[in-house]
Amino acid sequence: MSRRGSTRWCASSWGGSMARNQTTTGGREATTGVIPGRWALSVGNPGTPTEPGFCWTSLSELARLESGHTPSRSKPEYWNGDIPWVGIKDATGNHGRVICSTLQSITGEGVANSSARVLPAGTVCLSRTASVGYVVTMGVPMATSQDFVNWVCGPGLSSRYLHYILMSEQESVRRFAHGTTHQTVYYPEAKAFHVCIPERKEQDSIVAVLGALDDKIAVNEHIAATVDSLVGSMYEKTLSAGGGSEEVLLGEIATINANSTKQLHEGVLRYVDISSVGVGSYEWPDLISWDEAPGRARRKASVGDTIWSTVRPSRRSHALVLDGDPELVFSTGLAVLGPKSVGPALLYEVTRTAEFQSYLESVAEGSAYPAVRADRFASAPVLLPPKDVREEFERSAMNLRHRAHQAAVESRTLAVLRDTLLPQLMSGMLRVHDAEQIVEDAV
Repeated sequence: MSRRGSTRWCASSWGGSMARNQTTTGGREATTGVIPGRWALSVGNPGTPTEPGFCWTSLSELARLESGHTPSRSKPEYWNGDIPWVGIKDATGNHGRVICSTLQSITGEGVANSSARVLPAGTVCLSRTASVGYVVTMGVPMATSQDFVNWVCGPGLSSRYLHYILMSEQESVRRFAHGTTHQTVYYPEAKAFHVCIPERKEQDSIVAVLGALDDKIAVNEHIAATVDSLVGSMYEKTLSAGGGSEEVLLGEIATINANSTKQLHEGVLRYVDISSVGVGSYEWPDLISWDEAPGRARRKASVGDTIWSTVRPSRRSHALVLDGDPELVFSTGLAVLGPKSVGPALLYEVTRTAEFQSYLESVAEGSAYPAVRADRFASAPVLLPPKDVREEFERSAMNLRHRAHQAAVESRTLAVLRDTLLPQLMSGMLRVHDAEQIVEDAV
């Protein structure tokens, strides 16, 4: 006999309804069509069997759907105020996180003279246009652009639980989108969202399990940020030590693109593209076959090398490579800088400065996709601290960099575990007491 439960009962039977808080986005009514997701999200009620204790419920019965808006850009008095304003870059750069600050902010006057709304902390935001499917939760009251659908959860639905549902169903959300040039999740589909959830107590237990992993990942991210700040300060101090700093060209202390690999016909690799490199880090790539690899998969980097994106240097896409995985292969759109007459920590630090970035921007060629030639990297002027303090800097800085790298490697493992547990817990296929032991062993 199947353990799966009936879908006849609904969340409102245990007090989850938000019927008194109607959606205020206006526009067309919810679609009557059904587009099933993978586990716990669907456009319309799919009527699929559920695990015991779980049921399909309209999201609008549990949370109030809110839209966003962009105040007029021609009114400077509407911008740079004290109200954080969530844009697409905030979502893509902080996917899966609670955010307390944003790249842009608006004023009370901007809110009063537009359709923007200040939404409460805990509001769950889902990007619905351009970059579809990114999820953030407000840590403080904020407004958003019209690129988001936002949910203010009622008592029957944990905002963090909804956050995890949307994270686990990111690919499904992209399937819900329409359009050829610009994919968009339209409001009729968003209004028809259904979620498969347990009662609130079970939601909180599931959130606690997944949250333990995310909290540890957050601690590791804080370690990395602290190391960046500390080593940056150490470098500034060494520059001023004794007044003996000297200006040299980067090519005097570093190799540029010294190693490459040929396109193979068999085997696997971990390919790092430009898009996966952020400011000070890169996303850990999955294994792919060489048959799947693009032609740009050619660069090799050794432990201690620095990678810098040659395209759009204003984005500051760079990282220190401390992974010794022989299957790592980098895009030819990345310049690989190898330490030659200085240590890896010092080389990385001289390329992190605002002056180095400004130089790259000044020599970039092209308007749509400004790019920097490899020989331009070699000609970059950089400041070296006095020789007698470099060794101490290198030793202290590399110890810190290795500590941050250990934290990053641990976070990769924890993220894989979270992403493995996420759909199983969201669907009810894995129960909390079993997941708790797995997480305890990991953290």
